[in-house]
Amino acid sequence: MARITEEQLVLPSLMLMDNSQNRQITTTILREKLTAIFKPIGEDAEILSGRNDTKFDQIVRNLNAHKTFERFGYATYVTTGHNQGYYEITENGRNYLKENMPIVNYLLNNDFASDDLKKSFDIVFEDKVRSKNILIFDENTTINEGASKIITSKTYERSSQLRNIAIEHYTKNGRIKCEACCFDFEEFYGDFGKGFIEIHHQKPVFMFEETELEQTIGRALNNVLPVCPNCHRMIHKKRDVPLILSEIKSKISSKYTYCN
Repeated sequence: MARITEEQLVLPSLMLMDNSQNRQITTTILREKLTAIFKPIGEDAEILSGRNDTKFDQIVRNLNAHKTFERFGYATYVTTGHNQGYYEITENGRNYLKENMPIVNYLLNNDFASDDLKKSFDIVFEDKVRSKNILIFDENTTINEGASKIITSKTYERSSQLRNIAIEHYTKNGRIKCEACCFDFEEFYGDFGKGFIEIHHQKPVFMFEETELEQTIGRALNNVLPVCPNCHRMIHKKRDVPLILSEIKSKISSKYTYCN
């Protein structure tokens, strides 16, 4: 399993700075919040020799030691005393965060596994170097249509199209059921429940701006599953290790399985 890198921490760190009081955050608080986001495991979680902190903690400290934010002009570190200080986001950092906030929201709101987060933030960082635009599919915008979320109409349209094609793909004999427990909303609620389902993203779904939408959606069908809200939440019960389909199926008591 690949180690977490400083570059993968840039956008989440800028988000935490921007959400902090006066847009300032200490290394201690930053480390605590980044640990909660990435849930370090394996080598990242190992305790450093002769110390009480982990290798992940060292990576967070290196953000200051290596002037990671300063290299890009995203934030500055203000020293207030011996081994004391705070990060302060710059206007350039806020602009970069604003450009990528839909991606950050998508990755952090969908409870993806730590390894998927790392890979995704790598894609975003490399995208900055290549100067390409990444487009997202945020299924939550379709599930919670009345929620107070900032979203562009194009993101909504892409997400709706993916949802509709996924439903069509998984519909059998005119009905769609939860892939985990086989619950059928139409069978239970009648016409009122027809077509109701949530779409679970097993892996993040991205699209580069120059890529054809249909091509991306075709690939995305391998990464999405229709599930009922109960199974969806149970899949994400442990954020650092979301369950795969076979695992959630194995946890369902046979007397509560609606498969025919």
